[in-house]
Amino acid sequence: MRPLAPIATALVLTLAACSGRSDGSSSINTDAMFGDVVVVDTAVADTVYSGNLPADFGNPCHDNSECETEFCIEGPNGFVCSKTCVDSCPTGWGCKGITSGSADVVFVCVPDGDPVEDVVETDTYEPPQDTYEPPQDTYQPPQDTYEPPQDTYQPPTGTLCEVDPAVGTEAFLVEGQGAASEWPDCVTGCTFAAHTGLVEIDLGGAGSTAGALGTIDGGSHTYDIGVGPDIDVIALRAQPRTMIEIAVQAGANGSPIDPIVYTSDGFQVRTFNSDVATGNSCARTTMAFPYVSASAIYVIVEDGANYDAWTPSGYSPGTVGGTTYRYTMRLRTTPFAPVDLGAFAAGSTHPVTGQALTVGGETKYYRFTAPDGATPTVTLNRTGSTAFVPAIAVFKSDQNQMVWQDVAWDADDNGVVAITGGFVAGGSPAEYFFAVMDYNGAASPGTFSYDLTISLP
Repeated sequence: MRPLAPIATALVLTLAACSGRSDGSSSINTDAMFGDVVVVDTAVADTVYSGNLPADFGNPCHDNSECETEFCIEGPNGFVCSKTCVDSCPTGWGCKGITSGSADVVFVCVPDGDPVEDVVETDTYEPPQDTYEPPQDTYQPPQDTYEPPQDTYQPPTGTLCEVDPAVGTEAFLVEGQGAASEWPDCVTGCTFAAHTGLVEIDLGGAGSTAGALGTIDGGSHTYDIGVGPDIDVIALRAQPRTMIEIAVQAGANGSPIDPIVYTSDGFQVRTFNSDVATGNSCARTTMAFPYVSASAIYVIVEDGANYDAWTPSGYSPGTVGGTTYRYTMRLRTTPFAPVDLGAFAAGSTHPVTGQALTVGGETKYYRFTAPDGATPTVTLNRTGSTAFVPAIAVFKSDQNQMVWQDVAWDADDNGVVAITGGFVAGGSPAEYFFAVMDYNGAASPGTFSYDLTISLP
């Protein structure tokens, strides 16, 4: 199993392509530019909101240039000047993620309520009614009673890696459809947003299936470290908190591809998988869709040999690709169903024993409620296979979002990992979420079991 490099916690991704280390182990490269989010925030005291607001906050505007912060957004009574936010806004405003012509997600204060629709004056003139009625045609053609055979195929109850190549009823998107000859791969000067309309898959809500057919081609691609092999990037959208299962396997029997799949929210690599199980080269990962906006997350597919050939100074010899390196990516959505741990009071400690990851690429989510503003500590103790490299992620969960906030992993391989705070939650009581995953994306060999302890100060 190739190890995954440390997942960055800074909210800036500089490359969503893969990487590896020169000593033979692997890592995630984060060197592709998405564009910086620039926030201009003139500090003005406010008597209601505990933070600082621009002088023209809430004033009517027509475009960004009229606002000190250059954020002119639509509210229930027209466009007004706003500001960026982290997790709170003045009364009557919500902190929400929006996009503005790029893949970057910017969180700004948005007035509560729905925008007022424009009223269009209508012409009240009514022409004289024509009362002539033509004779009725009573002829009825013979009815076609033919019914096509029903497709009785049912997707498996297990993982998508159990499906044979090219089998199933998914609606496949084929690489090369539309105006693009291939899917984008984080080349120099390439932004995902410029390609979103060509390769984006909208999964909607839970219960949908879809997929894509692609090829790791044999061409040369220009990256900031030089020429390298093909890396395919596909944008996905779904309803907030919908669970997405992603599986990538050889597109046909005999294909030499050894697929790797990982996800990025546009800033950081989030989940990763190489092989779903020992002897099975299908790569699988799962995550809850993070946004309430129309922003996409990105699925990155590449070959394992190319992943291992990456070095910080360029690719080493031995990269692969070509028409035989075909793959099938399958997608399935299911309802978000975290393990509910109940309500926690301040000053309490709660053990959660007998937990385990049983399937490769699994991300196990947990939920609990606690007083708003609490800083819980989540501690994991490994109880099974030492192949398990545990990691814990915490989330921004207010306004129905599931945005990743911070990640801690067992860097010293002592089987213990802990994370304190980092949550952004709202409500009374507030809803807190965290997730446990294997840092290498696998769940074998052995039992990936663990115990948890959640404590509140």
